[in-house]
Amino acid sequence: MMKHKLFLFLAAASLALVGCEKAITPSPGCFTISKTQQVKFAPGNLQAVFNINPATGAKEYTYSFASKQWECLGRSKPFVGEAFDLFGWGTGDEPDRVVDSGAAYRTFVDWGNYTIRDPQGKPTSGWRTLSYEEWNYVINERPNAAKLRCAAQIDGTPGMLLLPDTWSLGDVRHAFTNNYSDTIFLTTDPNNTDWQKFEEAGAVFLPAAGVRAGQKCYGYQNFGRYWTSTDNIMTAAFFFGFMNPTEYQTGLRQWGFAVRLAKDQ
Repeated sequence: MMKHKLFLFLAAASLALVGCEKAITPSPGCFTISKTQQVKFAPGNLQAVFNINPATGAKEYTYSFASKQWECLGRSKPFVGEAFDLFGWGTGDEPDRVVDSGAAYRTFVDWGNYTIRDPQGKPTSGWRTLSYEEWNYVINERPNAAKLRCAAQIDGTPGMLLLPDTWSLGDVRHAFTNNYSDTIFLTTDPNNTDWQKFEEAGAVFLPAAGVRAGQKCYGYQNFGRYWTSTDNIMTAAFFFGFMNPTEYQTGLRQWGFAVRLAKDQ
């Protein structure tokens, strides 16, 4: 009898703790990825470069963020000293891996585990790849989600504009089309400060960086696909993409997709 009462007490205590889980109040420039967690996104897509150590002959990798949020390289095959930004799934330890076999990508190694230089060259850390559920929350489930995303172009580069939860610079059009014909158009022209104001308020732009299949890159500036950290069966993993209007699908892990990291706040 005593054991039964103890069990009921512990069960009630657990439920009470769950019920007391408080929803967060989003901070300026942040994005909620669940009811109790928020992040800030990296200032640009992830890029990598490898060089050969002259003493050991081993590859050495360096990571950085794109200098601008709309910058995308679409490299199909990396060469020594050349930056690239389409990665096989979970290749933080070997970003230039281009093996056409899902078995070579069984273990997810987060790119955020490594030091990454910001657009000013300063080393940063603490980044990570969002899961499928977290991306889905940002795009579809957070309050006013449909009003906080839209297709956009910046200096001719199409992509998706994501606005933080605390957005206060007015409504944006949020229709999606395959050809981005109904979009917000932003410019970096020094006489037009729209984008600067957006970025200072926490806006995130995900360029349509295309994809890599084997050594071939295609779809550049037509659609974007971004890896999540969530796997699916032995040879596939979930990605988040945008064309018509958004897609949550599984892709072969050896395919090269873009990566936008985030940091818990």
